[in-house]
Amino acid sequence: MCFPFCPLVQFQCPPRRQFRCHNDRVCLPLSKRCDTVNNCGDNSDEVNCPSTPSRPVCQKDEFQCSSGLCISSVLRCNYFNDCEDYGSDEINCNKKDTVLNDCHSNRTVCGDGDEAHCVVNGTDSFCSCKPGFQSNGRNRCEDKNECKRFGVCSHICNNTKGSHKCICHKHFARINDTCKADAPRQVLYIADDSEIRSLDPSMPNWRYEQVFQGDANVRIDAMDLHVKSNRIYWTNWHTGRISSYDLPSSSSSPNSNRNRRQSESRVTNVEIPDLKMPRGIAVDWVAGNLYWTDSGRDVIEVAQISGGRHRKTLISGMIDEPYAIVVDPQRGKMYWADWGNHPKIETAAMDGTMRETLVEENIQWPTGLAVDYFNERLFWADAKLSLICSVRLNGSDVVVAVNGNKNMLHHPFSIDIFEDYIYGVTYINNYVFRVNKFGKGPIENLTTGMNHATDIALYHRYKQPEVPNPCDRKKCEWLCLLSPSGPVCICPNGRTLDNGTCVELPTPTLSPICNGPCLVQCLNGGSCTLNAHKQPKCRCQPNYGGERCEIDQCRDFCKNGGTCTPSPTGSPTCRCLKGFTGPNCNLHTCRDYCNNGGNCTVSAGNQPTCSCPTDFLGDQCQYTGSCEGHCLNKGTCLQSESGSKLCRCLPQYSGSTCEMDRCHYCRDGDCIPSNGFTSTGDFTCRCTDGRVQPSCYTCDTNEYCANGQCSINTITHLPECRCSAGWAGHRCESISSSDSSSGSGGRTASIVIPVLLLLLLVLLAAGALFWYRRRMRGAKGFQHQRMTNGAMNVEIGNPAYKIYEGEPEDDAGELLDADFTLDPDKPTNFTNPVYATLYMGAHNSRNSLASTDEKKELLSRGDEEPLVDPLT
Repeated sequence: MCFPFCPLVQFQCPPRRQFRCHNDRVCLPLSKRCDTVNNCGDNSDEVNCPSTPSRPVCQKDEFQCSSGLCISSVLRCNYFNDCEDYGSDEINCNKKDTVLNDCHSNRTVCGDGDEAHCVVNGTDSFCSCKPGFQSNGRNRCEDKNECKRFGVCSHICNNTKGSHKCICHKHFARINDTCKADAPRQVLYIADDSEIRSLDPSMPNWRYEQVFQGDANVRIDAMDLHVKSNRIYWTNWHTGRISSYDLPSSSSSPNSNRNRRQSESRVTNVEIPDLKMPRGIAVDWVAGNLYWTDSGRDVIEVAQISGGRHRKTLISGMIDEPYAIVVDPQRGKMYWADWGNHPKIETAAMDGTMRETLVEENIQWPTGLAVDYFNERLFWADAKLSLICSVRLNGSDVVVAVNGNKNMLHHPFSIDIFEDYIYGVTYINNYVFRVNKFGKGPIENLTTGMNHATDIALYHRYKQPEVPNPCDRKKCEWLCLLSPSGPVCICPNGRTLDNGTCVELPTPTLSPICNGPCLVQCLNGGSCTLNAHKQPKCRCQPNYGGERCEIDQCRDFCKNGGTCTPSPTGSPTCRCLKGFTGPNCNLHTCRDYCNNGGNCTVSAGNQPTCSCPTDFLGDQCQYTGSCEGHCLNKGTCLQSESGSKLCRCLPQYSGSTCEMDRCHYCRDGDCIPSNGFTSTGDFTCRCTDGRVQPSCYTCDTNEYCANGQCSINTITHLPECRCSAGWAGHRCESISSSDSSSGSGGRTASIVIPVLLLLLLVLLAAGALFWYRRRMRGAKGFQHQRMTNGAMNVEIGNPAYKIYEGEPEDDAGELLDADFTLDPDKPTNFTNPVYATLYMGAHNSRNSLASTDEKKELLSRGDEEPLVDPLT
């Protein structure tokens, strides 16, 4: 049997993210396609792109303005210029509402006039925001914060109502919408294998000069400048050294140093022992410290710039391959790039605290970092993606500043920044280039002919602003490090803080932790601290545990070849190989996934898919196709093992049995499907008044619902009905079968219930009568005392009281007064009126309870045997 529905082998992308990446793991909006950014991770969104950037593709419920901007379709023809152009969303609308359309004669329609004004375009008139204001989507304008837009100001941007103001820092002047330094001289230094070359970017021929030539052991990997001391520092990971060089003064002739090997007296090796593979380097020109990354030990360390024997390991753990590093002493922060298996850019205070990840998405080879201290942004070069990106120092507003397609940039490796230019070297062709930091215009190749360009640094006296050194008033014994909260005194490796003094740690032992100074040697970058009880404890880096941080939590954690990733919470996570899943990759992805004998395969994104046998459907082969005729409008019926039926409808239809055509919302207008109803089923309506909107029905007159209350769904913007009692259907157009059946059932119940109650009452009455007769039949006869007992008067008490069984202390049968006589006017002489009633009832009613036997007992005849005197 053949079915029109094919088994799903891929997950469905949602309507607002219709583009499926080739890795079957990511769905993107169509606007992200061919935007020169690798949003998928496998670059499949940038394959087969046109040579020229195409206009952005709007979603199906959006209107595309003439400028390419996408706005919601409900904003079309609403008498307000939401496109913020000439009013492309308000043209050719066939408007008929003269009240709203008459803003040219009634200016109050557009507000008070401060933020919006009326625009007349031929026969159309509408409200439009003034420059500096923007639409808030509710036919009103609000102030536009231009300072949020990337590239508005070179340095400082202050937002004002309806405008903004750009301000330059000290020693900079505003010239042609940019900030230029007062002192024009700047020099660009390029590291080329074992030599350093200089270049003046202001010279028209861009000729470079040789500044330093090292010996065969010199390999310059990364470098940074100390402007105040006129020295340049570099790392050499081949020899495991950090060196510095005294730059020539500005008064010396550039040609005097050309092609000449520098004297060894001007080169200084910073004495830092046990370096393994130092990579990136950064100079703290305020506190006088040197920061570097060591990819051999996966650490970030710091030492005094004057002498590096006393150094401190600041960051260890959760680093794969640290590379570039930059510092911002004015704010007490540092930033570094990790281009390992999990590439990211991180930041922390310059004392190693407050560590956090700044960027971890859309990044692959972050090889170059630069801080724009004046614009407060961080820039990085991605050599693999051919991008230069930027982010605010607080981690917000990530943008692509320069890309390969727009700016003709290919594989930037290292960068530096000053004024409005980014300077850099490329990874493959060893070009030296510069480009506008906001991506305005193509790149300029400054020079070629480099053998192996590795890094670049720009020298200018204002590039490192002079600020007071906070450590001058701190008076630290060993290291003084900056942080956002101020300077911090830090003990170097091998020493620990005890009562404000750095004491030397003894030789580490495996003995238990004991009281006293911090005598514990913490491993793997852990730090020793004293708790409240003055007991030393190790504070471990993430991913390590134990008393001395000796336990690697990632060790043997991930199974089946999974890659372990540390976590700041101390709980590692695993990245599993294809075919395995679970918290530690201990489960097979396909295990028990497919039902009914389906064959499971794993996609490149480690997602299981099922190939179902004949007559079985569903993503897990959980449905059978043996319920033909249940679904309408060519819907596919799926029946589960429990017998429940599910209809998989064509995109145009919906409902439990695919009974509703979604185009009915368009009423008398035209239904505009998306992609011919082939993928998402989204649609819009072109109504008779010319508007394009989700539905041509409104709830104003409640015309959509036949017998119910109409409301607009806030998400879909479609009308919905709440039916009155007795009605059902999408529009409450049919009588509810459940109500009719319940009505007939109610009428039946109204007859049956009273009959049952009547029968119950009859049974209760019969039962009561039967019980009473049984009780009366088994009751004993009364025994009463006669009125007279010889010459003694006796009171007639309770007839149920047996006088013969009375005890001496009982009151029964006590003597009456001597003057007691019978009352001849009374029909009886009972002191208890109940018995008088029983006795007299025999004369008045034949149903009286006073039977003949009872009356005999109450008044015995005189010929009977006399009673014995109880007092005798």
